[in-house]
Amino acid sequence: MSTHQRLLVVEDEISIAANICSYLEKKSFMVDVAYDGHAAISLLDQYAFDAIILDLGLPGKSGFDVLQHIRDVAMLSTPVVILTARDGLQDKLTGFSLGTDDYLTKPFSLSELDARLNALIKRATGSVANPVRRWGDIEINTRSHIVSIKGVPVHLTRKSYDILSTFMQYPGEVISKERFESLLWADDPKSSDALRSQIHLLRKALSEHQCDVIETVHGTGWRLGRTDEQS
Repeated sequence: MSTHQRLLVVEDEISIAANICSYLEKKSFMVDVAYDGHAAISLLDQYAFDAIILDLGLPGKSGFDVLQHIRDVAMLSTPVVILTARDGLQDKLTGFSLGTDDYLTKPFSLSELDARLNALIKRATGSVANPVRRWGDIEINTRSHIVSIKGVPVHLTRKSYDILSTFMQYPGEVISKERFESLLWADDPKSSDALRSQIHLLRKALSEHQCDVIETVHGTGWRLGRTDEQS
């Protein structure tokens, strides 16, 4: 695929993880790696990914535990490919019942893994006609989850990305505290201080690129302020 998709590889065998990363990075994927279940969940709670490659036999939490977190706790629809040596029918049935999109057994072909990933990502993002949104100097690609300011990539946590993506989806509109809390924490709402902290982190990340566009509308919420380019 031509856009830079971001992947998470969850694999405890360092040599296998290295081979997957090397191959997929040559295919223009950006790849993060977690070597155990706890690290995978930590990354998933912080960053947005276009697809996940998930081993089952992991230290700490199993691949099934991670998959259950993805679908039932984080409520993510991110495509998941289970990549495992387990070829039994029961493991496959369990994987699909927990929400995996594909199941590939080891030994495997890297080219086949690449093809399956591309098919899943294309299916997941096919309804997006134009994934790029712009507001002044800010550009966000909702397909690759890459944010840039004046062409320079901006590193955001997953929640900061979700907040900015919402702002960009409704440019100039005031987004209420309740709306953001529902977006970020669903049925497990946090305190207003938690939301303010997330807004602060996003403002800080943007200000590092001399981009201070988030306005507080007292008693109502926040919005993206107009820039010279829109005025």
